[in-house]
Amino acid sequence: MTQQTQIMRNTITKFVLAAAITLLPAISYAQPPEGGRRGGDPEQMLNRQMTAMKEAVGLTEDQEKAIRPILANQQKKQRELMQDGFTDETREQMAKLMADSSTKIKKVLKEDQIEKFDKFQAERRNRRGPGGPGGPGGPPPPPPQN
Repeated sequence: MTQQTQIMRNTITKFVLAAAITLLPAISYAQPPEGGRRGGDPEQMLNRQMTAMKEAVGLTEDQEKAIRPILANQQKKQRELMQDGFTDETREQMAKLMADSSTKIKKVLKEDQIEKFDKFQAERRNRRGPGGPGGPGGPPPPPPQN
């Protein structure tokens, strides 16, 4: 092997190593959260939802204790529904599930909190956008029927 070939090989090796070191952090950040779900761990998702609701609605400690299992159950059932993909039937079942959960939550709230809760839910729906639960990146709309 000539000296020039050896220098070329060393240069290429250094370049590949530098590129790998540079790109590795970017690749690791591109991975989905643990468990492959977009929102991460279910307990973390529930905690974020409870924190947001507590701030928006002004929940008491007793109300939090009553609402947490309602939301945890909703979350569990939503995961079960989504296992087979997102279909029109799934969408209907999820809408019913969310409506049932809202009814149960409203029974725990005081009258002035219900208005805040309705506003909180409307803001969350608006944030999801036209694509439904998946937002704009969600499943495509069904084809138009003639």
